[in-house]
Amino acid sequence: MDSPTAQPFRGWWLIIPIVAVSVTLMVLAVLRAGTDPGPGTIIAVTGIGVLAIVAIAATAAESRRIGARFRHTIDELERTQGEIRRLLDDLPDAVMGLNERGVIESANRRAALLTGRSIDELVGRAFLEMIPDSDRDVVTERWQFDQQPDAVEPVDGTGPIGNHVLFELVDAYGEPHLVEASLHRPTATDGSGSGGLVVLLRDVTDRARSTVALEQARRRFQQAFHSAPTGMALVRLDDSRIVDANQSLADMLDRPLGSLIGMGIREITHPDDLRAAATQRARLELGIADTYLLEQRYLRSDGEFVWARTRVSVTEDEGVALAITHIEDVTDQRVAAERLTHAATHDDLTELPNRAALVERLDSLLAGALPGQISVLFIDLDNFKVVNDSLGHGVGDELLREIARRLRHVMRDTDRLARFGGDEFVVFVDGGVDPAVVAERLRREVQRPVFVDSHELVTTASIGFAVNSAVGLTADELLRDADAAMYRAKAGGRDRVEAFTEETRRASVAALQTSTELRRGLERGEVVPYFQPIVDLDGGQVVGFEVLARWLHPDRGLLVPAQFLPMAEEAGLMVELGGRILRDSLAQLAHWRAVGLRFADCSLSVNVDTQQLIDGSFLDLVHDALGETGIDADSLWLEITETALMADTKAAGNSLRDLRGLGLHLSVDDFGTGYSSLTYLKRFPVEAIKVDRSFVTGLGLEADDTSIVEAVVRLGHSLGLTVVAEGVETPLQLNRLRELGCDKGQGYLFGRPRPAGITATERADA
Repeated sequence: MDSPTAQPFRGWWLIIPIVAVSVTLMVLAVLRAGTDPGPGTIIAVTGIGVLAIVAIAATAAESRRIGARFRHTIDELERTQGEIRRLLDDLPDAVMGLNERGVIESANRRAALLTGRSIDELVGRAFLEMIPDSDRDVVTERWQFDQQPDAVEPVDGTGPIGNHVLFELVDAYGEPHLVEASLHRPTATDGSGSGGLVVLLRDVTDRARSTVALEQARRRFQQAFHSAPTGMALVRLDDSRIVDANQSLADMLDRPLGSLIGMGIREITHPDDLRAAATQRARLELGIADTYLLEQRYLRSDGEFVWARTRVSVTEDEGVALAITHIEDVTDQRVAAERLTHAATHDDLTELPNRAALVERLDSLLAGALPGQISVLFIDLDNFKVVNDSLGHGVGDELLREIARRLRHVMRDTDRLARFGGDEFVVFVDGGVDPAVVAERLRREVQRPVFVDSHELVTTASIGFAVNSAVGLTADELLRDADAAMYRAKAGGRDRVEAFTEETRRASVAALQTSTELRRGLERGEVVPYFQPIVDLDGGQVVGFEVLARWLHPDRGLLVPAQFLPMAEEAGLMVELGGRILRDSLAQLAHWRAVGLRFADCSLSVNVDTQQLIDGSFLDLVHDALGETGIDADSLWLEITETALMADTKAAGNSLRDLRGLGLHLSVDDFGTGYSSLTYLKRFPVEAIKVDRSFVTGLGLEADDTSIVEAVVRLGHSLGLTVVAEGVETPLQLNRLRELGCDKGQGYLFGRPRPAGITATERADA
């Protein structure tokens, strides 16, 4: 814009009317003086008049133009002033204009909101009136209203710096606001600096409160961090260095607190846990997750590791990403959980995996196994119950522990061993190994004597094995097959190994079918007594009969005890079956006596099973059977095996004493085949022992058998017991028994077991 001196003069339109008026006045004055105007004068006056009229018209036109420009200028000023007002109102800070005395002359909308007053209420009010006395002196001292203010400096919010002041301003409602204010003195157009004062105010109450709250939170965090009972650490995410740690973590790791600061968290983390932790930390760094939880191990100063539940979350401090790491020692809980898991999957006695763990592991192996790849061996200790009950459960438990140690010792690392229950163990092997070879090795290992509490124990094992012959076999199916093979080994004489075959399966199915049919056979009276004579060896006369059960099967014909008694024992039918044989045999003897057969004054020997002996109703059954048939108790002998005696010595002793109280007689059957102590012969009220047929077979031929029979006869007589020899089949055996002084004998030499009708016929003709 040009300066005023450079502007062309535009006041010419004022000179023309002034000159025209002046000339006109002069002409009028001449005319008024009485001089006659000439033509030239008239023309001149006329021209001057016209000129005056033109000048007046031009003056009016210019006046209108100037007025329009003036009104336009005023409009522009008002528009500019409105824009300035809007700009001031849109500012985030309050703005007040003050005069040199500190009186408010203008204010924006933000100032009205801050003070709780309208702009009209603010104008004319002294600025210092809104400041409490405590801050007024500071503001007055910092802002000298009659001086040029200092240059504006940045504000850090901690107090007045340079031109900035932090103070309280009280609004119209008495509420204090913490404001950050700066004073500005705009320069006037003449450079005099008398353009008034401008105050900028920013409400920092919330910011101050946030700062205070943040500081309080920081202090609380530090207090909680260092006093937490669990270990805590702040770890940089960029280099995994510990920037802070608490005493609990130092105590947990048995390290000085200072030694942890600056240490890499990876240095004290178990190597096996680094990969899982690294994966989780990467998720934090990438922002995929903001926290994670895992259990890992940390290294103590003594080289041991502690298990800790580690919870990590992310924070930031001065632009540095930090991991807030909570480290809770869970070693005890972990150990307890492992113990519970171990207890749930292992046998307490032998520390071997139990049945549940075995089945789970075997199922997983079978799922991906080829046919013929997995073999299962089922091991059952022979006559373990006798050892356990005769010498006590403590000795039996130690025997089981020793057997478990031996089996583990001879197995390969890839083989699996578990205790299936009781005295049963299961081994399963994978790979190209012959299961029969493994089974034989295990069987020989079991045979070696075991010394427990000065007792030398010799036990054997019956082992059956099965191979996964087809895809899709389950653990239960394979165990079932191996178990069936094991029972076949027992039936074959024990202390042997049997492989599962289709014949074994058929035999197992047949055994199950036999058990089912036996129940119906008992109901229909198909199980009957057979009678084998017992002879006095000195005189040769029949003095009694042993009663033996036979099953007259409608389809399979005559079945001997070995073909159905094991199934009866498994099915729990021995009490019913034994009771039936006892009643029927006593009834038959009563019939013989009633018809006057001369051998009818003999006695009956009836076998008693373990289940019968410990059954609470057996005593009443015997008493009722004697009463119903009218047979005197003196004519009845009950034969109990050593195994039955040892099953529960206390219960057996009580039961035998009660039975003996009825007046009947007791004998021990199959003597010499069990493991019972000879002291039980004195403890139990027995009156006779029967030498097992396995020893009588070699009598007079085998030195060992002869010595055993001789020893048994002498032992029995020394204890005042009657000795009966079983299985007498040759005259040589008879002669040797008579030489040894054996009291009685039975066997094929004297007669085979016969049904009642044939027995009556044969004995009547004898």
